[in-house]
Amino acid sequence: MIIVHRLVRLLVVLLVVTFLSYALLNLLPGDPITQILGLSATEEARAQLRQELGLDQPLLVRYFDWLGGLLTGDFGNSYITRMPVAAELADRLPVTLELLVAAQIIALGLAIPVGVAAARHAGRALDQALTALSFALLSTPVFVLGVLLILVFAVTWRVVPATGWTPISLDLGWNLTSVILPAITLGCGQLAVYARLLRTDLIATLQEDYITLARARGLSPRRILWRHALRPSAITLITAVGLNLGALIGGTVIIETLFGLPGVGRLIVDSIFSRDYLAVQGGVVLISVGYVAVNFMVDLVYAAVDPRIRRA
Repeated sequence: MIIVHRLVRLLVVLLVVTFLSYALLNLLPGDPITQILGLSATEEARAQLRQELGLDQPLLVRYFDWLGGLLTGDFGNSYITRMPVAAELADRLPVTLELLVAAQIIALGLAIPVGVAAARHAGRALDQALTALSFALLSTPVFVLGVLLILVFAVTWRVVPATGWTPISLDLGWNLTSVILPAITLGCGQLAVYARLLRTDLIATLQEDYITLARARGLSPRRILWRHALRPSAITLITAVGLNLGALIGGTVIIETLFGLPGVGRLIVDSIFSRDYLAVQGGVVLISVGYVAVNFMVDLVYAAVDPRIRRA
């Protein structure tokens, strides 16, 4: 029953998000007619194209027509390219997914050992150095970090390309070289957040009575830290991973534009500038579904990580 209740809430969230985004897009100055025909088009041509695209209908009528098509899997056709929006999203989605997964792997893969090391040496020089590094990463905007990484690794050292994308189906090696720099740029901010959260929770967990009992039984500090303290301390980290998906998705818009990646974020940016409402709506729906689905799965993962939640 709880799962059904959560699913209903998620559907309401999706409905509100899609309507607000659709309404806000229509409040922007300009329209697709000008983008397609140009400023010199006659009023007759503009009126004819507006009727063909259905833009002469009221906002609510257009929204519910689009929503009805969405329920059958029809995202509509792009105003600019006249291609199905679903096909454009399907072409670009693998790029964004690979970028998101690579960024999360980098962030978690580095944050866990960094957080554990900081908690184990709390208050010492190593902890202070890692804390300073975390604050530096948190205070650096993602586009600034991206430019710095491009300057060092692509321009000065020339070890990776600055822009461009090679699909994994064509060449795995070149694919990794094209995704590594954007993934590091996107994951660094999350790395700092995850490491700080894990450090704080680990320090608190290490003060629990059952940890004291484990020490009294003669268990090694390493075993206590990794086997007994890490799992219950990971609850906040798991929550942050789910909630920060929105930040990561927002970051992909900047990263894909900065590094020239043909992903969903880049499609949304280009579609906003061209007033391609249906393409933007398709991207918003895709991102919203992914965001709420991940947060729903995070709730289900809690019980698997901490047995105390299953018994609650």
